[in-house]
Amino acid sequence: RRALAYMDLVPGTAIEDIPVDAVFIGSCTNGRIEDLRVAASVLEGRRVRDGLRVLVVPGSAQVKAQAEAEGLDRIFRDAGAEWRNSGCSMCLGMNPDILRPGERCASTSNRNFEGRQGRGGRTHLVSPAIAAAAAVTGHFADVRRLGRFQEEQG
Repeated sequence: RRALAYMDLVPGTAIEDIPVDAVFIGSCTNGRIEDLRVAASVLEGRRVRDGLRVLVVPGSAQVKAQAEAEGLDRIFRDAGAEWRNSGCSMCLGMNPDILRPGERCASTSNRNFEGRQGRGGRTHLVSPAIAAAAAVTGHFADVRRLGRFQEEQG
């Protein structure tokens, strides 16, 4: 009950009915080149939902360099996401990249305890593909319903 209250959710709410205020794609856990490729495949040719903040943070300088060599940074930027240097960023909430109280984030980080991404922020842990789908739709979404991802990934 406490978790539901903190997350401002009620039992039985369909996940696709939950809007997000921010999307975080990255961290040392889900900021590998493979993760960025998947997220880019969802975002390519699409736009981030108006008003949504999307941060893409490679897991290391090496991953960042490889992603840029492959043109993934351009895909993220063209979609309206912020392409950042590698680092903790929103994963840890120890810098300006934090959620405001009550904001909800689809995050590829590996922890979601209270306040992890900012005091009063609500963090939902998702895969890079689901995070990218949320960036496009503005809510949690089944990435397979976006069409192209399903075709590309089989």
